[in-house]
Amino acid sequence: MVDALISYIGCTKALQTWFHAAHQVTKGSGFSGDHVNLYGEIYNGILEDFDKLVEKSIVIADTEEVACPVIITKVSIEVLRKYNPPASQGADVIAALGLEFMRDHIANLTQLYKILESYGVLTLGMDDYLAAAANQYEGYVYLLTQRVKKGIQ
Repeated sequence: MVDALISYIGCTKALQTWFHAAHQVTKGSGFSGDHVNLYGEIYNGILEDFDKLVEKSIVIADTEEVACPVIITKVSIEVLRKYNPPASQGADVIAALGLEFMRDHIANLTQLYKILESYGVLTLGMDDYLAAAANQYEGYVYLLTQRVKKGIQ
């Protein structure tokens, strides 16, 4: 169960790092909207979630190991290696890559929920947090999906 929490925490840190980079390197005619209203909103939202996630995980796991920056960074790097970086990509590719990463993250969140539930350690607060995070991330999927779609030609 601790490993599942660490894995999800590392994945969340990777997601935040990836979207922060997307925010920094977005370009093209949609720059302003992508920079502030899409990637800026996403990476800042994930950053806020990250803090709550780690604090709740410390309580559930009854260990501060889940907050170890070395462990979290190691997991985060492993996750980031699975995805193409946003650097040196076109604006449409960045959005498509971000959408893939976000969908995978929601699947990881769902898996963590099931693991915590199976161990009987899913507190009401963690249940609420994970449901709220899933709702927020599904909203990001909507925004990214709309960004990826091509308009009527």
